[in-house]
Amino acid sequence: MIILISDELILDELERIQYDYEEKEVSVKCLKSIDEFDIGDKRIKLTKGVTMKFPFWIASILEREEYVEITDVTEIDFPDLYKLAIKEGDNIDLQKINHYFYIAMKSAFQEHADGIKTMPYRQKESIEMKLRELMTMRLSKIIKIAEKGKNITSKSRNMTPEEKWLYETVSVAVEKWKKMIKAVPEETE
Repeated sequence: MIILISDELILDELERIQYDYEEKEVSVKCLKSIDEFDIGDKRIKLTKGVTMKFPFWIASILEREEYVEITDVTEIDFPDLYKLAIKEGDNIDLQKINHYFYIAMKSAFQEHADGIKTMPYRQKESIEMKLRELMTMRLSKIIKIAEKGKNITSKSRNMTPEEKWLYETVSVAVEKWKKMIKAVPEETE
């Protein structure tokens, strides 16, 4: 019997990772002074020129309203993505990338789709192709790590949260498959 992971389970996990990202504290530089006000359950006061930390979701709202500038979240542009893909291709081991790389890429594509930012069609197409290339290389490496067995923590340290979840899921499936076909000898006492 083959057990497949449901789309709902995958979406739940991706939503959990997105939530973790949005709750992550980021540094912002205040662009305006504003008396205390509420966002969600947080009471906020901004002083122009002061650097503060907020959860990313709050910082995003404040940045959209031009009250602050997020200072420690960098956007990925095509030259950065191109360099990441070359580095990944040149090395046998999984390379370190931003912990929330995929969420940042998804957010950038969403900003273009929503018309918040613009980009020439050819540039968007090039970025999509380079992103697919990078994802394919990383996926191949993750599957190779997973096939070697679970508990290879040193190999998983360069994985994003989405990749760690994928690795864990594939590792379990590979171990079940090996046991099912008796490729792994039973342990003797």
